[in-house]
Amino acid sequence: MKLYITLIVSFSLIIFQGLLQAQNGNSLEVQIKNIELLEGQIYLSITNDSTKFPGGEVEEKFRKIIEVKSHEMTMRFQNLPDGEYAMSVIQDLNNNQELDTKKFGIPAEPFAFSNAALRKFGPPFFKQAKFVIEGGKEHQQELVLIYRKPKKKDKK
Repeated sequence: MKLYITLIVSFSLIIFQGLLQAQNGNSLEVQIKNIELLEGQIYLSITNDSTKFPGGEVEEKFRKIIEVKSHEMTMRFQNLPDGEYAMSVIQDLNNNQELDTKKFGIPAEPFAFSNAALRKFGPPFFKQAKFVIEGGKEHQQELVLIYRKPKKKDKK
C-alpha cells in the first residue's frame, strides 16, 4: 500500500512540474532586419547544443522557414527550456535549401548569427553567438543580415 501511495504522489509531482514548465516556458521573439531582396526564404535555427551550431540538424520546434515578404520579419519560439542558445539565419535566395558559397566558402547569400558573431575565417563558435534564456520570460533578439557582395574593380 505504501508503494502504491508513493507512486501516485511521485507521478502527481511529475505531472504538476510539467504543467508548471509549460505555463512558465520561455518565449523568444526574433527580429530579422536588413532584408534587401524580397525573394526566397528565411531559414532560422536556434540550438542549445554547441555541436549543432551553426547549421547542424535541429528539432523542428527549433527552426523556422518563412517566405520573404518584407524588409523586416519577426519570428517567435515558444516554451523554450532555460539554457544557453545560439542562432543562425540565412536567406535562401534561390530556394535550394542551403547556404550557397563562393570561392573559399564565403557565403553568397545573406546570413547572420546571434550576438552579431563573426570570425575572420569560417563561421563563429557557439560561445561567441550564445545568449541566455531563463526565468519563464519573453526574450528578444535581433539579427541583421549580412551581404557579402563582390568588390567592384576600379576602372582605369
